[in-house]
Amino acid sequence: MSSVLSRCSHLTLRGLYLALACLFSSSPTFAAESLEAEIYMAQVHESEWAFKGSPALCELEHEIPQFGHARFQRLAGESLSFRIDTYQPIPEKIEGVLREVSPEWEHNDPDPLEQMVVIKSGQRPVALDRRPAGWLLSSLAKGQIGSFDLLDWNDSRKQVHIRLSPVKFQRPYREFKQCLKKQSGSGFEALRRTTVNFALDVHELDAEAQEILEDLADYIAADDRVSTVRISGHADDQGKPRYNLRLSAKRAKRVSEFLAGKGIELSRISTRHYGESRPKIRKRTEVARAANRRAEIELVRGK
Repeated sequence: MSSVLSRCSHLTLRGLYLALACLFSSSPTFAAESLEAEIYMAQVHESEWAFKGSPALCELEHEIPQFGHARFQRLAGESLSFRIDTYQPIPEKIEGVLREVSPEWEHNDPDPLEQMVVIKSGQRPVALDRRPAGWLLSSLAKGQIGSFDLLDWNDSRKQVHIRLSPVKFQRPYREFKQCLKKQSGSGFEALRRTTVNFALDVHELDAEAQEILEDLADYIAADDRVSTVRISGHADDQGKPRYNLRLSAKRAKRVSEFLAGKGIELSRISTRHYGESRPKIRKRTEVARAANRRAEIELVRGK
């Protein structure tokens, strides 16, 4: 035991929990005698990894039976991330350890590196940014189990292991890597303000406008932080103001209908129209008028 304590002494300043975690991971006999373990992990016959990809989002999803769903994601314009969404909320924040565990059929030793993680309260207790998410992804690619180890939030005499199985991981992982290579660089900052233009006295979308809106719809569907899609319709100064006001309303409505047809919920969409009152370019030239015949789409992320 003294040798175990010596190996764990560098963690004492982080508190009693870290020392205990080090003891338990370093001394299986001690851990088995002292703590009852509860393991959440897909068995070999039920382990599945699912790949989903688009220019806006690359995702790997895995169910952890009786616990929740794990997801690796990279949204266009952003870094790799990982999260776990649980079936039941975690009642309180607690610290844990992320480490590799070798399955019984794996002859290579696991990486000894351990990473401290914060298990948050609520139904998304685990959220990792690029570096730890990449480490975890690499562990699974090597055939190792990714394990989140923590003390039970209801009973500190028990230890909980939340584990990602590497079974049936390789094929979806290859698809995931191919998706990452092809992913568009147009992320939230590039798409948060998007404009489509219209021909004179027209509210229908041409091919170019439809292509722009299709890419935008893909992104909105992928980014669950986008809470509101604000659409404003505009017209140029040709014709009567009242007519132009109605025309700008039709343009905003047409964009709204197109996005809704691509699966964007109407509850997330708001429309306004301004006629000729808010020109983009305040000139009476053909170039200015073409720029003013438009609909502007603004993406708003919730807090």
